[in-house]
Amino acid sequence: MRQQYLIVLHIIIVFIPKCFVFNEDCLLSQWSSNATTLINSTYLNAPRDIYVDKNNILYVLDTGSGRIQRLGSNLTLETTFINVTARPLFNSRSISSAAISGDLNGNIYILDTGNARVIKWSLDNMNGTVVAGGNGYGNATNQLNSPDGMFIDVNTLFIWIADTYNSRIVRWESPSTGVFFYGSNGSNSDQFYLPFGLFVDTDDSNTLYVADTYNHRVQMWMSGATNGTTVAGQTGTYGIGPSVLYYPVTVIGDKNQNLFILSSGTDSIMKWKVGSNMGVLIVGTYSSGSSSNQLYFSYNFKFGPDNSIFVADTGNNRIQKFAFSCVNVTSITTMMTTKPTSTVTSRTASSILTTCLFNSTIMSMTTIQRSSSVFIDCFHFQRLSIIFSSIFILIINK
Repeated sequence: MRQQYLIVLHIIIVFIPKCFVFNEDCLLSQWSSNATTLINSTYLNAPRDIYVDKNNILYVLDTGSGRIQRLGSNLTLETTFINVTARPLFNSRSISSAAISGDLNGNIYILDTGNARVIKWSLDNMNGTVVAGGNGYGNATNQLNSPDGMFIDVNTLFIWIADTYNSRIVRWESPSTGVFFYGSNGSNSDQFYLPFGLFVDTDDSNTLYVADTYNHRVQMWMSGATNGTTVAGQTGTYGIGPSVLYYPVTVIGDKNQNLFILSSGTDSIMKWKVGSNMGVLIVGTYSSGSSSNQLYFSYNFKFGPDNSIFVADTGNNRIQKFAFSCVNVTSITTMMTTKPTSTVTSRTASSILTTCLFNSTIMSMTTIQRSSSVFIDCFHFQRLSIIFSSIFILIINK
């Protein structure tokens, strides 16, 4: 018996660290099904995007009002932190700005879609400069055409842009010109059709993920590749369900190749593992609405420092926060070492493991699929099943 316990202990030590699905400290990731409204329609008019800095300060691109609002960590709201229509830097076209981001130095970046450019705003002197585009609409290397998505590499300060109406991805390394990377208009593997969002995995040789919006898919481009690979959704096929996307507009990845995808057609966020043919619903209900568990006509979301999800709920004129929590290793270990009180409990756990291990359709896991938005990465359940099975063997042998 002592030897059996040592074997189980070894399995736990070896495999538990490999089962984390969102960050190093979390085995079960959970987002609240119902959001907290941080800023409501009294103060907002069609907010398009948000940015949360390392100090948990929230910047809101309040597009319809032509301004950027700032919500401090103490929930103090500055309703006009930056006026994005004020001359001489901004103008009336700036009201259609589509995205906001930041760097580690505290600078804010505004994707001024109406003027086909990116503005870098210094919080030190409250002034901005053009760092990409600004040369009119077009498809030349120094131009953009109604760009909708932007990613800031905080290490190099390179600016990656979803140049939407040119159906291409470009990278600006200096304010003078962009470097063409991928795409042309179409549905082939080397093309995009009006891409709205992008994410660059800077820890994986700048692997690029593109929300190829009107092809209803997410494309992965390895560094130096001449073609992309569809890693979420199906080209040209859209709808409601775990195996399809419906106008994906934002994609964000984590270090474990989990993609978080917002589809504007369903106003929902799905978590989709690279290599899987299905995703898991974590925010929304697959339908538009104004309830606390719904979104309406949303374009962008971001993760905060605590992994909570912040959504610019554009059509509802509000900012929503879906709080994050996790079950850590200590909790899981306690759960596993507690002897089941009945055979029903044992069978339920065994059923969950069996379903997850042998059924690649993650959405069939009805017992754990969407209980307060809990999800478990089934790709790691092979390892988890070894742990649980070992525990069950010990219990049986007692």
